[in-house]
Amino acid sequence: MIARSRSRTSGTRPPLRSGLSILEVLVSMAIFLISLAAIASLVDVGSERAMAASMTNLGTRLAQSKLAEIEAGLTAPGSAESGTFEDEPDWTYSVEPGTALAANTYPVTVTVSRDFGGRKYEVVLTQVIFDAAFQGKGTAAVKPTAETTTASGSGS
Repeated sequence: MIARSRSRTSGTRPPLRSGLSILEVLVSMAIFLISLAAIASLVDVGSERAMAASMTNLGTRLAQSKLAEIEAGLTAPGSAESGTFEDEPDWTYSVEPGTALAANTYPVTVTVSRDFGGRKYEVVLTQVIFDAAFQGKGTAAVKPTAETTTASGSGS
């Protein structure tokens, strides 16, 4: 005997299928793409901030090195100058001395700058520097005598 398939009656529903509708898939894809775009923009902002931090760090080190040269006496603290660095030719500097505050002490302002990627990075450091030409030398020091040592050490 051949089995016949039963015909459906008009009042019954087809069995429910498990899965997602096309609308749910489209909504989830839209949310995913919006999230992906937001993450990509955050990565760009983070990269720009990292570059700015790197440029500021390098500019600060270059300004400190120029101040150290002035403090060591390689350049007179009372003279203005400008130029580029040998190791970093893209960076420029300018040294501006201030009016002497006390005998042989000068406030020196060093400005270091560079244009990179359409932005200008600039670091300005100011320090009061004693003129190295007037610093004493260890060979010129006078050895204290026993008389001055006991007089200053007695506390009376």
